[in-house]
Amino acid sequence: MTAKSTTKKEQIIKTAMQLFAVKGSSSTSMQEIAELCGISKGSLYLIFKSKEELERSIYIYCFRMIHDPLQREEQETGRAPREKLRNQLEILLSHVYELREFLQRQFQEVAGRGITETPDWVAQNNAALLRWFQHKLELMYGPEILPYAGDLCLLSHGMIHASIKLLFGGEASVSIPDLADRLVDWLDILVSGLLAGQPAPLISSAVLAAWAEGYGENPRQSPLQLIKAMKLLLSEADGSHHEHAEDGLESLNILESEILTSHPRKAILQGMIANLQGYPVLSVELSQLKKQFAPFMQTSCGLHE
Repeated sequence: MTAKSTTKKEQIIKTAMQLFAVKGSSSTSMQEIAELCGISKGSLYLIFKSKEELERSIYIYCFRMIHDPLQREEQETGRAPREKLRNQLEILLSHVYELREFLQRQFQEVAGRGITETPDWVAQNNAALLRWFQHKLELMYGPEILPYAGDLCLLSHGMIHASIKLLFGGEASVSIPDLADRLVDWLDILVSGLLAGQPAPLISSAVLAAWAEGYGENPRQSPLQLIKAMKLLLSEADGSHHEHAEDGLESLNILESEILTSHPRKAILQGMIANLQGYPVLSVELSQLKKQFAPFMQTSCGLHE
């Protein structure tokens, strides 16, 4: 791709983002984007074959806008791991804040469409991010912190999410550099408390590994997605096995209702999984489902008997 065509493509992406931030992507037409760019609709389709392709390019553009400076900071050789992390948090918050109107509108649209699946390229990056965070923790605090990597991943995600909401809301006058400083301070405090108290990790290494596996090159389906697929398989069963299929569908419905509660009961989960063992057509999905439930089948995890 020539420099001229790259510049044109970036101009279209930036123009579309401006329109999407105001109207939303679903209410913005390719004709409007072309007119604002000063080109014909036909010329626009020569660069982006569809609106979906344009939307994917926008998401990748935003990702690189944040990822590339983070990566450059990571490659700096003259800074300690803690300083790098602090600078990376400032970079992240600054770029997310810059994109806030676009991101907020997109979040609203995604929620409105009921979209739950994560794009493959996002899932793969999430897996790399988990591995990076574990490595960063070890560099900053030593190998003794690794058993708590899952807990700290959960807590850090919550702190960053809350920080972004604070910036988006605009009610509080908090500078991004100060917020980045405080986030690293809070991480220090959390690490100090965990190492001093030595509580049992809430998120085990096995669960963290399962998270990374779910974010990998072949992202696993959620339990609800697996149940949906299993229902479809049973619904397509031969007529001669219709009654048997109905029994399986009932077990799946019970299982689906149970995992949607705030405290799924271990006995119900185990019972429904046992009922489904007799359906060879479900063996692959059931095996995946059992793996996902395994870390949470202990009574100490808060499941009710």
